Amino acid sequence: MKIRVTGPSSPFSPEVLQRGVDLLRARGHDVDDTDVLRGTHAFLNGDDPTRRHALQDALRSDADVVWLARGGYGLTRIVDELVTPARLPVVVGFSDSTALFARLACTSALDRCVHGPLATTIANEPVESIERAFAVIARRVGSLSTSPPPLPPLRVLTGRTGIVEGPLWAGNLVVLAALCGTPSLPSLAGHIVVIEEVGERPYRLDRVLTQLLRSGALRDVAAVVVGHLTGCDEPAPAAATPTRSARDPAPRGLDVVIERLAPSGVPIVAGLPCGHEAPNLALPLGGRARLVIDGAAATLVADG
Repeated sequence: MKIRVTGPSSPFSPEVLQRGVDLLRARGHDVDDTDVLRGTHAFLNGDDPTRRHALQDALRSDADVVWLARGGYGLTRIVDELVTPARLPVVVGFSDSTALFARLACTSALDRCVHGPLATTIANEPVESIERAFAVIARRVGSLSTSPPPLPPLRVLTGRTGIVEGPLWAGNLVVLAALCGTPSLPSLAGHIVVIEEVGERPYRLDRVLTQLLRSGALRDVAAVVVGHLTGCDEPAPAAATPTRSARDPAPRGLDVVIERLAPSGVPIVAGLPCGHEAPNLALPLGGRARLVIDGAAATLVADG
């Protein structure tokens, strides 16, 4: 496959990126990373026009795959002005990539997106995660007809036994919430929605979920699948103080997800290895997915 690496979000270590590029090349792929570093900025990989032009050029290229270098932040500043070409490569990434997936979903191109490891994280993934990523991507490119390795069993938090089907969506909660009120917020009605987050304390997760609910962004979703909530649990205080009560147990990020989303009646399952820690299993977005709920266990089938 021809792979174009581009960095439209936060800056990154060239050495870390090189490890990912070396892995891609070791598997026999033609990797173009010549234009991935954009210059200096306090917290972005270059100014807006430079990053937008580079990303647009990558999307218009003859590459089979556009692999995003890093997440972090930056795509929400530029995605509204992107033009989706008639011939679109498969786009791979996660975290800040959510904003690009959302924009492409608004132009009916979600089925060209793969939620999976970034070019700076793939080298840190276990073998089974790497194998799944390349199988999902190859299937999207059209060079593999067999199904990727199956996803692991999930646990049911809410929902009755049965089967839920719909297009698959996956993304970062905070990035998705930041798109509310913008032209790049897609309709998720009828979708099986995978959510993940990192470093957000429970009250901040509550705030984000409340925004998504009140804005209607999660209206009529078919089901919610919870991925990694990395660093999203509140540590218990050592003891009560005059200004702080001891809470037992301390709130967990998953508790907040259940509290905010369960009243909608939507099935909620958890335990999908997807997000800001390894393994981060690749998911083909936009394709028809099936969530099979059987008592306390569930299975997500998402072959793309």
